[in-house]
Amino acid sequence: MEIALKIMFAPFVACLTLVGIHGYFGIHVLKREIIFIDIAMAQIAALGGTLHLLFEPEVTVEHGILAYTQEAYLVYIFSFAFVAVAALLFTFLKSEKLHIPLEALIGITFAVATTGAVIFIDKAAGGDVHVHDMLVGSILWVKWSQILKSFIVYSLIGAFHYWFRDKFLPISEDYNKAKQQGIKVKLWDFLFYLSLGIVVMHSVRIGGILVVFAFLIIPASISILFTQKWFSRIAIAWIGGTIVTMFGLFFSWKMDVPSGPAVILFLGIFLLLALVVRSFGVVKTGTE
Repeated sequence: MEIALKIMFAPFVACLTLVGIHGYFGIHVLKREIIFIDIAMAQIAALGGTLHLLFEPEVTVEHGILAYTQEAYLVYIFSFAFVAVAALLFTFLKSEKLHIPLEALIGITFAVATTGAVIFIDKAAGGDVHVHDMLVGSILWVKWSQILKSFIVYSLIGAFHYWFRDKFLPISEDYNKAKQQGIKVKLWDFLFYLSLGIVVMHSVRIGGILVVFAFLIIPASISILFTQKWFSRIAIAWIGGTIVTMFGLFFSWKMDVPSGPAVILFLGIFLLLALVVRSFGVVKTGTE
């Protein structure tokens, strides 16, 4: 057990940081009905990173993780540039003049970004490893330096969203009403997408696209089953995500299976149980 705690403690802390920030963003995403924005942003950030591979930096593989020994800062710059452009694009694609739902355009963007990433990876060394790492990550081998950097970024963005919650919350609740109230919805929409994109950039490097998407959507979906109050939903998402992470990592250790997919599996099971509990009326929502 001591060995298990030593090995799994860093992945557990990493999952807690992911639950904390993505549990919050997930509630916004469900309110805005842009379910695939996270996975699209993740793929766009990954596309920026894979574009950097074409410059052929010196690359080593450590525990299945691509480690850039030269010019690592370029990966961040390329990813950030792609995310910023995507944030601007999604901001202005949300228009009543367009008859295509924003969710459809987000899905199209994801498909195009994925295709572009596959093309670029095919021309780079170690492409197969990078594809696996991009999708499911290698959270078991996460480093404390990665956790610390991500925690700092998440904390700053969380503080920014809390400070300007009177802008972000009304837009997520009712876009048109917020516009009528005089809120500069385009500006705050852009800042929402940009901040989410920055979070995803760091999260994908820890957990991979699928794990990040699961942490964004599933805890928030569970919370909406039991309450409509913002802070109650955030608390449920955090608590539920933490409990599921413990079960997933324990299962990963005992069965010797990849940690990321194990956590996703238990998130799905937990959502199914929550749906059963809610459907039988064992627990009522805050509005009932």
